[in-house]
Amino acid sequence: MSVIGGLRALLHEGVDAGRVWRQLWTARARTVGLVVGTAGTAVLVSFLVPYWYQSGATLVVDTGQQMNLGGASAMLGLAAQLGFGAGSGPTNPMFYEALLKSRSLQERVVSARFPIGPGGALLSLEQYWSHRDQPSLKQHESAIRKLAKHLQTSSNPRIQQIAFKVEGPSQASAKLIADTVLAALNDVVVEVRRKHASAERAFLEGRFQALGDSLRSREDVLRHFYEQNHNLSSPELTFEDARLRREVERVQMVYAQLGSQLEQARIQEVRDTPALTVLDAPVEPVRRSSPVRRVWALTAAILGTALALLLAMADAASLKMQALRLQPGAARRTERG
Repeated sequence: MSVIGGLRALLHEGVDAGRVWRQLWTARARTVGLVVGTAGTAVLVSFLVPYWYQSGATLVVDTGQQMNLGGASAMLGLAAQLGFGAGSGPTNPMFYEALLKSRSLQERVVSARFPIGPGGALLSLEQYWSHRDQPSLKQHESAIRKLAKHLQTSSNPRIQQIAFKVEGPSQASAKLIADTVLAALNDVVVEVRRKHASAERAFLEGRFQALGDSLRSREDVLRHFYEQNHNLSSPELTFEDARLRREVERVQMVYAQLGSQLEQARIQEVRDTPALTVLDAPVEPVRRSSPVRRVWALTAAILGTALALLLAMADAASLKMQALRLQPGAARRTERG
């Protein structure tokens, strides 16, 4: 009976484990050939696929100066250590992990040039993968997707830490690609920080101007009050004087605080210092990250074993079907005798 017939018999009749093990032993040459053959084929194929080398970095988020909130600050610090309330936006490591996976950052990496061409020629990743000097839009999209497959990211909000690993087609290019990812991340962070600071500065400037007008109007009211009342001996005038001065002092205090915030926003808008602290800088890898031949061989051996087991089950089911077909004939010969 053919293999397909045996598989059909296996689906309809089933087979017991004892028959399967006996069939595995009977066809032990085939079993060993499948296991060893698939493993050897996988090892041979691993010599033909491109090699990849991995490099990466570990970073810590620079949260900047925090306001002194006393007991609340301690509670927030404890919550951050436990992984709760780790902040949002530029203070959250998951924000930077999302930036690492963003299209804008990956486009910068695939467009950068590395010594990965023949004889160490400078090529971009999209040129390297497409084998063209001017990749098409479709090839550009394919390069971005391929980079995403070779870029691994992780974050730990408890310790404000981010890590990434990226693979390159050579040892030197792996480190250069990791350096480019790190530089592109910092550029994106600085750009985002500047946009946020610009929006905050524009808002603060409007409020600062409005508060300045409000302060001048209140000062004019207080000056007019003093011009009209040279003698403040009466209780009514004393009370009014205290009320007007409180209004002026309140607006002055808010005006001064807003002015300080405005100056900080203006400084932040032009600030280009790194927003991340590098704990482990990218290094040139010593050995390749893929293909891992022992993993390929083990996976192929498992698949070969599964195939051998399936064939043994099919053979056992086929033999069972043949035995069932011969039973009626054997019974009739017994009756005639």
